[in-house]
Amino acid sequence: MDRTDAGLSQGESITGLRGPSTIELSWQDTTYRTLCYILSTLWVAFTMFPLFWLLTSTFKDPVDIMKMPPDFVPQVPLVYTVQLDYTGVSLPEGLTIEQAIREDMAIATWRVPDWLANIRLGAIRAEAYLDGRKVAETFLPSHQYSWYRGRIWASQRLSDNLVRREADTALFPARFEMDLQGSLPAVNPGEDGEFTEQVADLFDTQLMTTGTLIDVGARRYWPALMNNFISAWRAPGRLSPGMSFAGYLSNSLKITLSDILLQWLVSGMAAYALSRILTPRFSRIWTIFFLITMMVPGVATLIPMYELVGKLGLHDKLLGVIIPAIPGAFTIYLFKGFFDALPGDIFDSARIDGASEFSIFFRLVLPMSKNVFTVIGLLTFLSSWNNFFWPYLVLRSPRVWTFTIAIYMAMGGSGAAGTQYGNAMASAVMASLPTVLVFALFSRSIQQGMVWSGLKG
Repeated sequence: MDRTDAGLSQGESITGLRGPSTIELSWQDTTYRTLCYILSTLWVAFTMFPLFWLLTSTFKDPVDIMKMPPDFVPQVPLVYTVQLDYTGVSLPEGLTIEQAIREDMAIATWRVPDWLANIRLGAIRAEAYLDGRKVAETFLPSHQYSWYRGRIWASQRLSDNLVRREADTALFPARFEMDLQGSLPAVNPGEDGEFTEQVADLFDTQLMTTGTLIDVGARRYWPALMNNFISAWRAPGRLSPGMSFAGYLSNSLKITLSDILLQWLVSGMAAYALSRILTPRFSRIWTIFFLITMMVPGVATLIPMYELVGKLGLHDKLLGVIIPAIPGAFTIYLFKGFFDALPGDIFDSARIDGASEFSIFFRLVLPMSKNVFTVIGLLTFLSSWNNFFWPYLVLRSPRVWTFTIAIYMAMGGSGAAGTQYGNAMASAVMASLPTVLVFALFSRSIQQGMVWSGLKG
């Protein structure tokens, strides 16, 4: 028997003396590998499905979000076009044709969404015709309807008379044009859609318009896919005039950057003192003390910390969120582990040359510790950026809320009227973009910092 063949273990074979070898797996190994593939696939599916649902739901109409069984692919909302004719109509006493058209345009754009709240409505367009010529047009996207409705009128169902009295206010957010000479270009109203019959029935049975209904059509309106993002961006202004989602992101960014800088400065200098200034005995004692503080549950210090922040007059201020986050036992431990690995001869040489400890830290330690500072910055960023409970306790006024509180309020928290799931999901997607960007830009430094800080390898 060939010496090569004699050295093969059971289940192995060689296709050639110098060729590549193939290993025949036993059925137990094949079963185990197949099971691992199945479990890994299921784990990825269960992990990614909520993210997939979050992302796709940001483009859905509120009707589709609550639909059962759910649609996993967003449906394009429709723009419904209503055409009214004023040729030969009899006007009430004291009402001009201009006033009649303005009132009917307001009724069409506001009453149709109010009556048919369960249709996939991207926008509503109303057109007025006189002697075969188009003389007026109004156009109202659904995000404008949901945004201005709460500001212009009370939350109860509207009425034709109310909209008629407030026609100027109703047409303010809409795109409205009128030219009785008939110079406006005609628009193809579209085809019969899922709810065109219901819209037409409204004008025949419910709505009191001066003009006569000619036609109702529906077309796809692709810009309506961004309605949730537009509404989420504007929603904070309902709670605090002048605010936008950008304002809440700005508050979160101020807190996060302050926490990162303070962690770098305070925790970094404390770790340097433990590593290079204190004697080994005192360094071990203080290190154990910091580690013990990590074992204390945060809920145990919640009430004392809340009372202390209140006595310092920091309630409803960003400093009330920033200052309690300054102590970082875990970050001190990571910094110390990295500083301990640095060559001690460098520090001795710097001291012989007359450098102070502050000069050594800022001019020597910092340039050599970019990776660990990146890791600490990332960990602090994730903790501070996504923090909700403590800011929710301290920050009471809408003007100082963080984006996490804004999302909670968009979900209908704390007695807020209505749950806007689409707005909340769009807010979450916009708020997660900075985190994705940070990981994309600093991924290499993060990996290297984890290796050197002892988190990996």
